[in-house]
Amino acid sequence: MVYIRKYDNLIQRVQKLAGHSSLELQFIGEFTAGDRACPILKMHLGEPGLGKVRVLIASGIHGDEPAGVEAVLKFIEQNLDNDILLNRFVFTIFPCNNPTGWERNTRENWRGIDLNREFAARKPEPEAEIVMQSLQGECFDLVFEMHEDTDARGFYLYEIAEDESYHIGEVIIDAVAAMGYPVNPGECIEGLPAKEGLIRRKSFKFRKTRVPQAIYIYRTCGGHVLTLEPPASVLPLEDRVKILLTGLELALEAAI
Repeated sequence: MVYIRKYDNLIQRVQKLAGHSSLELQFIGEFTAGDRACPILKMHLGEPGLGKVRVLIASGIHGDEPAGVEAVLKFIEQNLDNDILLNRFVFTIFPCNNPTGWERNTRENWRGIDLNREFAARKPEPEAEIVMQSLQGECFDLVFEMHEDTDARGFYLYEIAEDESYHIGEVIIDAVAAMGYPVNPGECIEGLPAKEGLIRRKSFKFRKTRVPQAIYIYRTCGGHVLTLEPPASVLPLEDRVKILLTGLELALEAAI
């Protein structure tokens, strides 16, 4: 098996950032992959406080979508000393929920399992189980998932929010288009109705088991959920990172 990246290097990058007083790093559990133990990381940026907006950022559930991992680290680097931001928000961050897939640049984990279909499973893969356990008792105002699409020719996003006043999908798509990036024009994306790059569910009834991470979090933890999908097939890594960070910035502005 060819290793494209090394998870140990990612851990070192995260540990270096965690030397800052505004960032807390947790090793929330580990699983065994072959003959080695792999920890799952969780970070808290900013101190909890009354009236602060609670934000969850998740990336790296699919190992062949590395832009999310890079965007998360860049976001942290840029905001460790951002008192204006950290006085308004507190962030819970999962930087890489599929370490073995990320190392191999594969969608699935080392056992060939798509972890984004393991949430609320009867016997989930250990990576998903660790994340689910760590979310017990937590709720969020905004959930921001950083994905990519390795086949799509244009950007699109999913949005879940029962309260229409939270809707921000069109604003993000317009901003991405204004930056000169392609938007997926399909009326059906990933089997779901879409309009100008936006997939917004009108029904909030989801299957009970083996759901994607975003739906699990929405159902058990929180409010407004956005999942961004820059097109990895047509854009370089740095542009996909830029799209993800732009979307996050706009979502945070709307959440205030």
